[in-house]
Amino acid sequence: MELFPDRAHVRLQNRVRGTFLHADQDGVGVSLSWCRASLNTAWQVHRVQRGGNDYVLHSAAYGRCLAVSP
Repeated sequence: MELFPDRAHVRLQNRVRGTFLHADQDGVGVSLSWCRASLNTAWQVHRVQRGGNDYVLHSAAYGRCLAVSP
C-alpha cells in the first residue's frame, strides 16, 4: 500500500495543534499555519528510492524542496 503515491498533493497537519505545514512567503522557510485553504500548505510528493522508501516534498507555492530522507 502506498500512502504517498508519486506526484500526489498533500497537506501535512499537526494533529495535536490542528495546524498545517506552511511554506513561508520568503520561499525558504516553513512554519505552522491555521489556514488550510492557502496554496502555501499544499505539497507535492516526489518519490525517491534509495534502498528503501524515501520521499521529497515540493512546495506547490514555490516549487522548492522541503526535505530528503537519508
